[in-house]
Amino acid sequence: MNEAPILVQPDPGPFYVTLAIFFLVMLGIGWYATRQTKSLSDFLVMGGKAGAVVGGFAYFASQYSMSTFMGVPAMTYGTGFAGMSISVPGLAFSMIVPALFVGRKLMLMGRQYGFMTMTDYLSDRYESNAIRGVHAVMMLAFVIAMMGAQTVGAGVIFNVFTGGPEWVGVVAMGIVVTIYCIAGGMRGAMMTDVLQGALMVITAVVTFVVTVHMGGGMETITAKLAADNPAHLTFPGTKGNFPWATYMSMIVMWSFFTIGQPTLFTKFFTMNSYRTMFKAVILGTMGMLFSATLIEWSGVNASTFIHGLSGKQADFIVPMVLQQSLHPFLAALLITGIVSAGMSTISALLVVATGGVTRDLYQNLLHPQASQERLLRLSRWMTVVLGMLAVVIGIEKPAGIFALIRFAFGGLGIWVAPVILGMYWKRATRTGAISAVILGEVLYVVIVAWHKEWAFGFDPLIVSWCCTMVVMVGVSLVTRKASQETLDRHFDKLHHAEHALGQSVASRRVASATQA
Repeated sequence: MNEAPILVQPDPGPFYVTLAIFFLVMLGIGWYATRQTKSLSDFLVMGGKAGAVVGGFAYFASQYSMSTFMGVPAMTYGTGFAGMSISVPGLAFSMIVPALFVGRKLMLMGRQYGFMTMTDYLSDRYESNAIRGVHAVMMLAFVIAMMGAQTVGAGVIFNVFTGGPEWVGVVAMGIVVTIYCIAGGMRGAMMTDVLQGALMVITAVVTFVVTVHMGGGMETITAKLAADNPAHLTFPGTKGNFPWATYMSMIVMWSFFTIGQPTLFTKFFTMNSYRTMFKAVILGTMGMLFSATLIEWSGVNASTFIHGLSGKQADFIVPMVLQQSLHPFLAALLITGIVSAGMSTISALLVVATGGVTRDLYQNLLHPQASQERLLRLSRWMTVVLGMLAVVIGIEKPAGIFALIRFAFGGLGIWVAPVILGMYWKRATRTGAISAVILGEVLYVVIVAWHKEWAFGFDPLIVSWCCTMVVMVGVSLVTRKASQETLDRHFDKLHHAEHALGQSVASRRVASATQA
């Protein structure tokens, strides 16, 4: 076998130039978006006016992160197609499942009742400012950790391709994302997502084509795998990485539990219609499934011609392939696509975190009469503060990229219990929701940090969430449910609104057919 090649960038000039141009374009889009951002609704949910194309790109761009282009291809490089059999199905359903379970109702409630955040929904459904405070604080903690994980990736890429200190890359990404989010809020984040998402797809396609060429074609690649590493072609993968419990956990986690992610949850409030929402979901799912399959398959292909990478080295399999096979400027452009994955995730998280402070804590708990001008100004200041916190985490680097993302994702996933039960079970109560979530979060942290054996081979989120559901059902059965007025608003009146929406859509279709 060949020795592991060393990733070297003898001339960082192309990387500097390409990254500088890209950052300037992002700032330009943010400046453009600020002219249409006049209220808190504009800042947090784009005024509910997002179209299918912008919504679709924003869906999958915010779901993608640094780990999609670095950690996951490294995983398939080491484990083969078994790794793809876990991550690809999860990604394929990561937007469809939330849209089917909660998307339609959230879009309607957002338009009828002015909801802008996940906390808005929970507080209204459970008639509780306490759950508003608990969710806002917990959400901020996990979201800031997830933002920090993205800046870690930017620092590592900067260090590898320029030789400069990692903190420079962390600070540069943090400043650029913070500026265009300050300027345009959700509108700026979603508009930049279109360019970033397109660049991610191009990066995935080119990387796959390059790995097929470098591997000598698909037939040759398959033959090499069969001869040198047959475990890459079988389940549960090399060294038995994915037993059935892990396999099921990962698929469920990356599909069903996206319901609890506030970045995706909030996107439903940005949609301008039911039809737009599903067009956006279909477009986003197709983009994510297509590009995720190709970038992960590239990791498997690369294992046949780049050998000996392990640990953190394997995280650079995609940049390594691009740098070795393409012109420096083209390689730098595509590697910017990897940076885009982190930037799009940070921007979505940053706007959601800002909403947690400005909307959920300040406006709804402290100063309900605050003017739109004051709220918008506070939102921009909080964006700066939260962006700085993400940069600090990126510099300190308390854990690896994927470890931070997994931990934060699980902590947010616990909240799927009060969302699902609140939306489909009238008997769900605020006491049940608060007590169950607190217990679930504590159990999740204990399992992750000290008692992994309590998960019985499953992901800690699965076990913790099941306990959360049991506790919430049990406590809800013996405590007072919400008032009839609230239940009518969330169930009966909402059903009438859904029926009216369906009739309106049908009428428009008939009218269009008649005109045709």
